[in-house]
Amino acid sequence: MAVLVAGLSATGTAVPATQSAPPAAEAVAPEAGVTTPQVSWVARVLLPSAGRSAPNARARAVGRVMHYTAYSRRPNDLMVTGTFTEPDGRRWVRVQLPKRPNGATAWLPESAVQLRALTTRIRVRLRSRTVEVVRNGSVVSRFRAAVGTGGTPTPVGTFAVQDPVHSSPSQRSYLGPYIITLTAFSPVLRTFMGGPGLIAIHGTSSPQLLGQAVSHGCIRVSNDSVSKLWSVVQPGMQVEITKT
Repeated sequence: MAVLVAGLSATGTAVPATQSAPPAAEAVAPEAGVTTPQVSWVARVLLPSAGRSAPNARARAVGRVMHYTAYSRRPNDLMVTGTFTEPDGRRWVRVQLPKRPNGATAWLPESAVQLRALTTRIRVRLRSRTVEVVRNGSVVSRFRAAVGTGGTPTPVGTFAVQDPVHSSPSQRSYLGPYIITLTAFSPVLRTFMGGPGLIAIHGTSSPQLLGQAVSHGCIRVSNDSVSKLWSVVQPGMQVEITKT
């Protein structure tokens, strides 16, 4: 259902016996902003900035990207989806925006953001109806889930944790203790329960329905599971929703 509130492993290369091998603990640092199977990146917006359609100060502005979130007013942490360096050395980062259409992005100058790497991400598998916590490329936790029906499907794609919140007292009885909002929106519901059709991972008052396709698009897990996910997730963390 939609809701109102919305190290890298060291790499070794064989060397001749006459050469000294690098220390075993030495790791190749990932390039800032470049996503790999082990690392994704988050950009914290430091000041209001014009999001551009291309990595160029003269490119069309697609909107103003604020340094705080629309709902809770916390620092605005956005998932990085690409980087670009101009010939003069000026660097840009492409970030996914929490708006329709799904997958909407904007380019920001790297000087307007603070980058950090994450080695944990979330994977939602629709066919197997599970939510997985993936760390350094390996699954470390797996939870049963309920997903969207055929008429109100859960969208497929690469999204991010948006602005996770504690549920309100009135929501807690059916959404559980936490609502982990995503940058994903329902492909069929423009509004739901007074909200914009935002997709979230949340708890449930009907754990007997886990493992089924019964929601309006959100991903339901048990209240215990959403509490464990809450301890792991961070705004801007990658969330991959697959058909498998």
